[in-house]
Amino acid sequence: MVIAVLIILNIPVYLFLGWVAFDSKENAGQTLAETAIAVLKIIFVPSWLRMVLGMDTEGSMGLFPIGAFLFACSMITYGEFILLTKIGWA
Repeated sequence: MVIAVLIILNIPVYLFLGWVAFDSKENAGQTLAETAIAVLKIIFVPSWLRMVLGMDTEGSMGLFPIGAFLFACSMITYGEFILLTKIGWA
C-alpha cells in the first residue's frame, strides 16, 4: 500500500527526471507530455516496427537509457520506502 502511494506521489518527479534525461536541445519536445509519449513509443514500439511504419528512428536512443531511467525511478521509490520504514511511518 505504501509503495503504491509513493509511486503515485512521485509521478511528477518521474516526469521531471525523464524530461531532464531524454530531452536534448536538438530533439526537445515542446512539453513534458510530448517527451513522456516519445519515451513510451520507444519502449513499446520495437525498432523493426518503427522502420516498417516509417516512423522517425533518428531520435530513438535504445533501451539502455530507458532501463537506466526506470532503474533510477525504482531506486528513488525504494529509498523513500526505506526512509519511511526507518522513521516508523510505514
